[in-house]
Amino acid sequence: MQDLTMFFRKYLTPEEKTAVVMVAMEAMTNAGRHDVLAASKMLGMILKFCQPEIGKVPEIIKYIYRNMSSFTEATAQETIKRVIHLLAENYTDEVILTLFEIDSWRGAHKPWEILASFPKGYEVIMEHLLQRLTARRRSWAQEPRGGVEISPLIATRALRELLLEPSQRVEVHAFFSPLFVALLLQASSLLGAGATEAFWGQQHLADWTDPVSCTVEALRTLMTSAGYGDHVSYIEKLGGWELLASPERHLEGVALLARAMVTKNCWHSCPIFGLVVGILQDLDHENHLTALTFMTELLQCPDVAAMVDKVMLRILASWLQCEEPAAVKLLLRAVEVFVKHGNMGKQLRALQPYVLNCCYSADGGVVAETFQLLRYLVEHLTWQDSSSFLIQLAFTLGPFLEEESEHLRLEAFEVYGAVLAKVRRRVLVFPLKHQVLNLLVLLVLHLEDVSVHVAQISRPALCHTATILGWWKLRVIFAKKDVWTILRALLEQEASKALWFLKQSVTLFKSPQAPIRQAAVWFAGQIIQTLSTEEAREAEDAYTALRCMRGDPDPMVSSLATQTFYVLEAMGTRPVTTPTSCFCCRRPRRGYF
Repeated sequence: MQDLTMFFRKYLTPEEKTAVVMVAMEAMTNAGRHDVLAASKMLGMILKFCQPEIGKVPEIIKYIYRNMSSFTEATAQETIKRVIHLLAENYTDEVILTLFEIDSWRGAHKPWEILASFPKGYEVIMEHLLQRLTARRRSWAQEPRGGVEISPLIATRALRELLLEPSQRVEVHAFFSPLFVALLLQASSLLGAGATEAFWGQQHLADWTDPVSCTVEALRTLMTSAGYGDHVSYIEKLGGWELLASPERHLEGVALLARAMVTKNCWHSCPIFGLVVGILQDLDHENHLTALTFMTELLQCPDVAAMVDKVMLRILASWLQCEEPAAVKLLLRAVEVFVKHGNMGKQLRALQPYVLNCCYSADGGVVAETFQLLRYLVEHLTWQDSSSFLIQLAFTLGPFLEEESEHLRLEAFEVYGAVLAKVRRRVLVFPLKHQVLNLLVLLVLHLEDVSVHVAQISRPALCHTATILGWWKLRVIFAKKDVWTILRALLEQEASKALWFLKQSVTLFKSPQAPIRQAAVWFAGQIIQTLSTEEAREAEDAYTALRCMRGDPDPMVSSLATQTFYVLEAMGTRPVTTPTSCFCCRRPRRGYF
């Protein structure tokens, strides 16, 4: 037997080896028991120890299945099964393609049953199919049609056929996570532009259902085989499988799939999350939106959220800085999930600077999402744990309180009001106190905001400002009086801050709202009249700005500026020298909405 094995391995060509295998199998169909045993032993030896190059593998597989009923001896049946497994392990692609051909024969023995019967062989085949699903693919349209390498879609169909057999549960669980991710991403790829047509061009696909449905069905079968039947039913009730196959609503299906895993406590959520985050290391990955959507929903699971380490935070921060609005919005939702868990302060602190940077996005939708998140953050964070972030936020909000967009301005005022509500007198130290005072005139003047909602928010914000500053008399005035009365009282009580108030008023000369510019011009005139000669010299820029306001496009503002200018000249409060340039030109408008 050893001599025969060596001769078989060294001296026969692949075609000759095929002939020997065929002769041995023919002998195994013989009625003589001794011939069957001898042929079985010989075939088992030469294939077990040689693992030779064998030609015409499809012919061997087809012969076996045509003559399956002729292998009556138990020894012969066992040998034939091992032959199939050996060929499947070494010539997986050819065997799979042949099995699909056999599957179409009328009355043929079901071909996948034997392939799924050996745990070790099952594991090898699963590994091979996974490689075909996850390998960096060549362009589908350029894939060679006459080759033996199976396409990802054929691998998908083979995987489903194997999973439909009584499964090796341990092996299915071992490969569940990578197979799940591979199938999900393949479904997304197939829904991309041109992908489906290229898949239709593959060989052996003419009589199959469409590739997307095939992939989604394989994913469903994988979950059922792994014991997640409840998850499958839950997704089905909510229409998740149809959403996954829909080009328009695919990401909704992805989110629902992940949500089901969280709701039903899927054991594989953590390993799948690790794989998905690994995919996101590639910022150019074609299915990054699928991965981000799935990751965001999985983070709802506390065990998954606890996995977020420094490496993962760097990946998330990179995506928060990308220029794709859809991706950034998903990351902002992920940050909100961190807040909901309540024990992820470290992760939140690492991402907060990137969240603040999203306020300056060129996309209006991202800015709106960011301000909604900021409001949620302020409402749920404590001052003790997040004081530095809240102070930084107060400085960030300043320019947005004067935004031309009413919606964005309202969002900014709501967030600032929420920040002020968290401040107490004992924590009002520099630089926060400086910023609170720096926005004081702006809050007063926005009582004249064209938006009723902004004006309504400004008053309680003013009252809380007075409380934390200890201005008890002014607080009463802030709560009830009109803008003009408030400004007079403010200037009277805090006369030492007159130049500071003047600077704030001049800044508001650039406001896009005429009522606010009008109030700013009036207040600036009132302040300049109270300045000493030395202080007036420091107000040269304000005087020049006021002179420029005589050309304001709003007649009420320009008229008030002209009158104020003449009054100041008549009172002799005009500075000795004035700059030659005017700095109060209108600022560029930001087109968020």
